[in-house]
Amino acid sequence: MDSWSGLKIDTQELREVFERLITHLEQSRGESVTLHEDYFYSLPFPEIYDVTNDPPSPTIGQLAESWTNLQRTQDIGSTVTFELVWLGDLLKALGHLA
Repeated sequence: MDSWSGLKIDTQELREVFERLITHLEQSRGESVTLHEDYFYSLPFPEIYDVTNDPPSPTIGQLAESWTNLQRTQDIGSTVTFELVWLGDLLKALGHLA
């Protein structure tokens, strides 16, 4: 495999991408979106990024749980990093709506 030094993402650019995508979602789907799937396969971290070995056994995730976790988070300092994972679960499902 090629040598990888990392992917640098500008957070302002990322914010602009999120804004563009949310705006498109609202314009195309309205102010609320129904996800018809709930459970999904999830690969554990950090093994999900180790493509030099056999894939890890998947676990089961739940979109409703990810959404609930995002809605009820009170102590943002303790969960904010993992909230990106929960948001990622939902974003992937939203991407599959198309």
